[in-house]
Amino acid sequence: MSSSRYTGRTLRVALASVSSLLILAVFACGGSEPAVAEQSVTSANDQVIQDAVPAASTAASNVDAAEPSTYLLFNQKLVEGLTSEDVDVTDVDAVFWHVFSRLPDEVIIYPSENYYYFVMYTGKRQLWGNIRLAAGRRERGVLSFAFFEYRETPYVTEPRVSLSKFFTAADGLIIDELNPFKFQVTYDKKSVIFNLHELSQEPPKLFDLAVNETSIMRTFDESGYQFFLIFDEDRNYFNWVLNEEEPISDNLVPLSEDLVVGRKSGFAFWIDAEHDNRKVLIAIRGESASRNDYYDGPFDQLADNYVDVTHVSDFMVKAAPSLAGRIDKWGYFTDRDRPSRVSVSPYYVYFSRQALDIYFERMKEAEDPYFFVSRKGLPPTPTPAVPGATAQP
Repeated sequence: MSSSRYTGRTLRVALASVSSLLILAVFACGGSEPAVAEQSVTSANDQVIQDAVPAASTAASNVDAAEPSTYLLFNQKLVEGLTSEDVDVTDVDAVFWHVFSRLPDEVIIYPSENYYYFVMYTGKRQLWGNIRLAAGRRERGVLSFAFFEYRETPYVTEPRVSLSKFFTAADGLIIDELNPFKFQVTYDKKSVIFNLHELSQEPPKLFDLAVNETSIMRTFDESGYQFFLIFDEDRNYFNWVLNEEEPISDNLVPLSEDLVVGRKSGFAFWIDAEHDNRKVLIAIRGESASRNDYYDGPFDQLADNYVDVTHVSDFMVKAAPSLAGRIDKWGYFTDRDRPSRVSVSPYYVYFSRQALDIYFERMKEAEDPYFFVSRKGLPPTPTPAVPGATAQP
């Protein structure tokens, strides 16, 4: 998320001080570069521009290895953070140092777009943000940092605090690549090693792909969910399928024999009995999308570290031919001044149980339920013609 929209995801470290409460983690909401807008590719004919924002997350206590791995937050520190004024939230450099100086010597970034999220309570505000070592930028010594005032209730109105910055050697920040999944960041005489989470990119093992399907990638969302991004080669559209080969970070509650919803996440999954009971993500909770929390969907956590294996931009162009020649291999637009990225969000956004039920019934009545999901339930619209290309029907 960006321009005013950030995202976030679990390193196990809760760091606090009497002056402010800082929680650092890797499971939270989706993420993106400072001041980044995203374009949504939901099918061959659908493109929707969205604002992009980095994210925040939940964190676990920094405890002895022999102790249980839990997340523990004390109200005392939350209250002390809210009533402190020690951090100037209008100074992006000051906030970055406040966060970076409190990191342990070594951390893990789980989300697959390489966001390390945090939550901070200070000055009567809850701030969410992230440090990002973006593929393609970290190798050039660029680190992105962004944060925003979280919309806890409808009464959190504009203007909200929202700042971001790219840090480079010009700011005194140095990034050393120790190996492709380990980077040391040094700033103001402090060094932190960031370990990137390695993801297998093998095809799914628990269900078979249809003859017209390709498994593009495995991803790790800031919510803790892991997904497969699947592409239909006949009609050129995307779908997200739950990766049940890995631990699931939520309880899935049955709403019917073929529909389950995450107890925490609100993610709605269709159980497709004809394809080994795989769980297809069909909808996300509207409240999460509106306030950009941990459960705003997997659109912003593509497997960037494996782009030369996944070739994801080729599939983006297949889904939306008007993108040809306009994006790089990660899906970033090359014809815009501000950093902007294609977002893959083929799922419905629901604001009530009734709306979800109606959507699900219509999906099951559709000739191609997967295409229906990829379109968010909307009727097809014409694909813009591309010079030298044949428009799809």
